[in-house]
Parts: sequence; C-alpha cells; structure tokens
Amino acid sequence: MKGLNDLFSTISHTSYFFINLIIYFCCLFRFHGSTRRLLILEQNLKESSLSHACSSGTLSRHPKSNEGRVRDYILKQENYSPRDRPVINSSDTVFVGVNLQFYAMIDLNEREQIITTASWMTLMWKDERLTWDPEEFGGETSVVVYIDEIWTPKMFVANVLSTDNLILFSAERGLILVTSDGIASLGTPIVQATHCPVYIDYFPYDTQVCPFYIFPENLPVEKMYLHAQPPTRQSSLPSSEWNFTLITSHNHSYVYEDDENESSFSIATATFCVFLQRYPNYYVNTLIIPSTVLCLLSFVTFLAPPDSGERISLGVSMVLGLTVFQLLVADILPSASKQNPILSFYLIVTFCLAGLTVPLSLLNIKIAYGDSKIFILKYSCLRKAFLEYLPKICSVPTYSERIKQIMTIKPRKSNEVTRPKGTIAATGEDESNELARELVKMEEFITNADKVWQNLQN
Repeated sequence: MKGLNDLFSTISHTSYFFINLIIYFCCLFRFHGSTRRLLILEQNLKESSLSHACSSGTLSRHPKSNEGRVRDYILKQENYSPRDRPVINSSDTVFVGVNLQFYAMIDLNEREQIITTASWMTLMWKDERLTWDPEEFGGETSVVVYIDEIWTPKMFVANVLSTDNLILFSAERGLILVTSDGIASLGTPIVQATHCPVYIDYFPYDTQVCPFYIFPENLPVEKMYLHAQPPTRQSSLPSSEWNFTLITSHNHSYVYEDDENESSFSIATATFCVFLQRYPNYYVNTLIIPSTVLCLLSFVTFLAPPDSGERISLGVSMVLGLTVFQLLVADILPSASKQNPILSFYLIVTFCLAGLTVPLSLLNIKIAYGDSKIFILKYSCLRKAFLEYLPKICSVPTYSERIKQIMTIKPRKSNEVTRPKGTIAATGEDESNELARELVKMEEFITNADKVWQNLQN
C-alpha cells in the first residue's frame, strides 16, 4: 500500500511539471487565448494536484487537536442551536452571575452629572448541553469558543448615555471559556459614560454614589435571573480628586407593566454602586482659606485713620474679591441643584460681613468728625450699643469718657506757648495771631463737644 502511494505521488508531481512547462510555452508564444485564461488554468491544475495529494494521504500528517475534537463534539451535536436557552428542561431558569470590576475613574463632570469609568465585566452561566468527558478527549477540561457559536445572555446598562455602548456584548468581539461541566465564562472591557446623580450638600466634603443598572434584554425572571456578585477588588488606578471608598452589589426585580394589554412581568436586574469621596485639599486651599482671609482683612480697614480716605475703597475691594470666589463655586457646581452647598452659604455670610464694613466705615467717619446729627444715634438703644457697650468690649474709652477728657482740657496761655529748640522765634504780631487761631479752634471744638454731651444726656 505504501509503494502504491509513492507511485501515485511520483506520477502527480511529474504530470504537474509537464503541465507547467506547457503553460510556460503557451504564454511565451501567446498561443490560444489570453494570459488571464492561462493563469486560471494553472490555478485549477494546482488545486487538482493538491486535492489528489490529500486523497492519496501524502499531506495528512497532522491530526486534529483535542481542543478541536471537543469543539466539534459540543458544537456539531444534533439539535443544538445558539438561539435556544442553555437548559434541557424549558421550564428551568438560567442563573447568570454578573461581576463588575472597576479599574479607573476617567472623569466625573459635576455640572453635567456624567461619570466615565473603565471596568471589566464578567458573566458566568451553565450550559447543560455543552458537557463532555475529559477522559475521552485526552484530558481536555476546557475549550474556547466564539461568542456567536453558543447561547449568550444579552444585557445592557440602563443609565448609559451613549447608544454605541448600549449593548455590552456583540458578535464582533468576545471569546467564551467553556469547561467540561458546562460552565461558560465571558469577560470584556467596558469604557462608558453613565448618568450619576450628584448631591453637593456638603461640598467640598461630599461623598457621591454612582449606580450602574444592568438589565437583561427581554427575558423575564422566570427565564433568566441575574445575580450580582460582590466585587473582589477596587480601583487600581487612583484618581487625583476622588477616592474609591466602597463598591457594593445589589439584586432587584423590576416590574414592567403594560397598560394596553393589562399584563406585567418581572425582570431581574443587577445594580453596582460606587462610593466616591472627594479630596477637599484643593478647594480648601483655593476657596475657603482665601475667602476667610479677605473677610478678616475687611475688618482691618477700621484700623486705618478716618481722615486717610482709604477705608471705603479698601472695603469695596474686599467685597469684589469675595464675589470672584462666589463665581468660581458657581462654575464648579451643577446649576440645577435643588440644595445649595455649605460652602456657598459660607461665602454668602463672608460676603455680607465684608459688605457691612462699608456702611460701618461711613458711620465711623461721621462719628470721628463730630457730626451730632447722625440719625442712628437718635435711638437710645443703638446709641448705648455703639457708644457705650461696644467700646467696652473692644477695651477702648467710651464716647462719654472721651468727651469728659476734652472738657477738662484748659487752653494754653501766651507765655506757655513753646517752640522747638533750634527754631527762630516769630515776631510778637505773628505769635499773637497764631495763638488767636488756636484759641478759636479750641473754643469751636469745646462748643461742639458740649452740644454732643447735651444730646447724649437727653
């Protein structure tokens, strides 16, 4: 038999050589037909020679592997269809385990309430039809098949914002690992943007909870049940602004009601919640500390002399600075938020306190210049609060004590007027004129002080 195979192989190779020689001369002299027809004829002759060699047994030296034999056994069995559920009894329920591992948080947009994450999803289920005995196939316990060759659960993320990533698994990508007992495992990477409700009550010390709702595609809970498995690891790529504190998994049943047909059915869903805690250091250093310093500096304006003319301008500058910080917070936070954060209330309070420095500076200037017609001092309670109690709290003399000190001042005599050493004495007429001007100023000041004292007594 071996000699016969060698004879057939020799004859086929010899005939192939002469055929190629004839084709060469035909192409050289352009004999009977175009070059394209000759090339087609040559290809057909090659295929016929290869098929003859295969039939003679000269190329069948590599037998099929155990994995290939297992794949042919489980996929080419009779009455197997990837459209049918992986159960022998049609009344049984398919249990699908869902595991979602988060590897990185790419971005969290607070204004748009969108979170972009990178994760790995794994599905596990049992196909009762895909079982075999490993001893019959050389000890092969697992095999890899394509996603469109067997039944695969169809599911989607309900709160995804892009229609391109709506279906998690497609036929273009994905390999399934099947074990000898029928356990199928499918894993795929997922990078998608989902809706995440942002609550900013305690900004920047807030914690956000972003859910991921996984729904099956048109299969009631009697046909397929999703079981959310607890994640075994957290994010491996930390974020510079957020910290992955906790990842939880929950199982729910969603009831779908059809009002037109008066029917309803339940769908098993899997929910994964990611807890994100914000790092507040950036906002403390850029918002809270500068706004606090500006608020304190607005009260430092009272240390400036009343006649310097810089109190009002300095107070207005502090108010404008706090307005800039308020705009920064407004750009960060969502515009449709139902509640304002604590930081916003804090900036409003500091803004109001800094704004009070401007009218209080005007009041201080009027009091310093001895204006007795200040309308706010006409009320006894306010007069005592501003002129008696507040100076005592600040450890300074009260207004009445200062008036008494002024009333005890005696005008200087002409012989008591002294000049600094090293100066040239003025003439008698100049000295008398200067003394007269000082006396006039002193009398006017004492007269005004007496009027204010009488108003206070009344």
